[in-house]
Parts: sequence; structure tokens; C-alpha cells
Amino acid sequence: MRSRLSRLLLAAAVLTAALAPAVLATPAAADQSVDIDYDGERVTVANGSSQVVRGTADARVGTEIVLRVRSAGDTEPVFLKTATGVVTENGTWAASFDFSSQSAGDTFTLRARTENGSAEANAEGEVVACGGDCADATPSGTPTPIPEQTPTPTRTDESTAPVAFGENIFLVDRGGVAAIPIAFEGGGDDDGTDAAVVVIGNESTSNYELEAVVRDDDGDGEAVLYVDTSIAGRGDDPLSVSGGDSVRVEAETSLDAMLDPADYDVSLYAGDERSGAPVDVGSLVIQTANTRTVTETGTGTTPAGSGTGASDGGLGSLAIGGVVSGVFLVGGAALAALLLKD
Repeated sequence: MRSRLSRLLLAAAVLTAALAPAVLATPAAADQSVDIDYDGERVTVANGSSQVVRGTADARVGTEIVLRVRSAGDTEPVFLKTATGVVTENGTWAASFDFSSQSAGDTFTLRARTENGSAEANAEGEVVACGGDCADATPSGTPTPIPEQTPTPTRTDESTAPVAFGENIFLVDRGGVAAIPIAFEGGGDDDGTDAAVVVIGNESTSNYELEAVVRDDDGDGEAVLYVDTSIAGRGDDPLSVSGGDSVRVEAETSLDAMLDPADYDVSLYAGDERSGAPVDVGSLVIQTANTRTVTETGTGTTPAGSGTGASDGGLGSLAIGGVVSGVFLVGGAALAALLLKD
């Protein structure tokens, strides 16, 4: 009797040891967060170049923080700027904007968002007069250079604009399909407000430009323009629209490969002709899709990060852990069975 009890206790210990790797192989997912650093009630920048915006983020090192600055209130001319910061090993990020074309007293809203959109922070801001030091020095301690700023096109008074974007930052992974929502005021009237010209990119600065006319044919006051970045510029029609509406490509730059990851200006014109100043501006942000990296260890290579699998056939580190744990389980069960056998 005592001998059988000993075998039972030993079998339980073996099974517990076999189950341990399976438990350890499942890491806990951490929530991301992002914050904007500023003193007082709002972010303040001078009307000079290289104005630095800083913040912190609870995210892995190298995570991109996508920033958007958009004019607010009665600010004229209206503007939209984008930039990208990178999370450092200290959990901080920084990016630079050019406010030299703005005036003291202009107001804006600032949004900081993680690259996957899982966390974001918002703040109000104001441009102040540039004194003797406009903080022209670029921020230090960032893993990558500060990207060039998005040009700031001018648009008409938003209160009288017959068409407008539903959003102003359109994020998409390279090769994916971006959605650009457009709102029409007075659709179906004879004043041209049932049509809009959308221009994506600028051939002189981004080596790609597409011009198209979008029509609110069903008169519901809205349309969604879809841009397939996998075929843009390569012979096929990359555009489509929501049901009941229509789109016609007027001109497009020819490309040999997919659009490169970058920020592409998006301009919106009222009516079916591109003339005058755009009534709204936005930015199509094409991101590099997450890829799996391989980390050297003392016993070989193990995949790290997230995305497409490298040496594991797409299973990922969790799946590999499960497979290894399964080996322990099978071996442990077999050993336990032998121990329990009379």
C-alpha cells in the first residue's frame, strides 16, 4: 500500500513538472498607454521651426507614436501637420514640427497615438510669439531621425466648406486598403457639392500623385473612398467607393512597385474640378507591416516580436512554447503511466 502511494505522489510530481512549461509559455499581454508632456492648461509652441513636442508611453522600445496637429477655433489659414516620434528605452518620445508659417495666437489640437492605435492622448495647444530662442534644436535621445514635416496646404473657412474629410489621418499598412470618408453638404444641389476632387500625394515631393473625382450619387451626404495601396500606380484601378456612389480617376503616377511607407498629403477640392485652394487637407500614412525578428541566444535563434513568422513557419514563440510543452506533457504522461503500473 505504501509503495503504491509513493508511486502516485511521484507521478503527480512528474505531471506538474510537465505542465509548468505550458503555463510559462503564455506571456501576459501589457496594455499600452501614451501621454503628452506640457505645463499649464495647453501645449505651447513658438511660431518658429523645429518646435518640439514630447511625451511618455508605456510601450516597447521602438514603438512609433503618430502625431497630428490640426488648427482649431478661428485660426486662419487652417493647417494640418503630422510627425512621428519613437519610444526610447526610458519610455519617452519626441518629435519636431515647423510652426514658422503660423501666427501667435493660433490654436490647435494635438493627438498622439501608438502605431497600432491601441492608445492615444489629446491636448489643446497654442502658438506663441517667437522670442530670442525658438527652440530650433532638434530633440535628443530618439532612436531614429525626426522625419520631415508634412507640407501645410491652405484650405477655405471650414464653416463654409461644402465638402470635408470625416477624418484627417488615414492609417494603413503597406499593401492594405485605406478608407477616406468624405462628407458632402447639400448633396444633389446644382452648386457642385455632390462632387469632390481628391488628390493623394504630390509627384514633385513624394514621386506619386493620384487625382480622382468622387460623387455622392445617392445623395446621402457622404461617401467613403477606398485606396488599395497594393496596386496603386501599377496599371489597375486602385480606387473604389461605398455603395451608391462613384469615383473616376483623372490622373495617376505610374510605379514599378507598391507605394513606399511614408506620409502622403491628401487634398480635397469642392466640385468636379481641381481649382483654387483645397477645402480640407489630410494625410495618408502608409506604415511598414509588423515583421518578426530573430534574436540570437546561447542555444540558437528564437523568434521575437509579432507579425509574420520567420523560422517557425508562422507559429510564433507562443506556439513553439506550446509544442515544447506538449512534448513534456506526452513524456510526463508516459512516465506517470509507467510509475502507476503495477
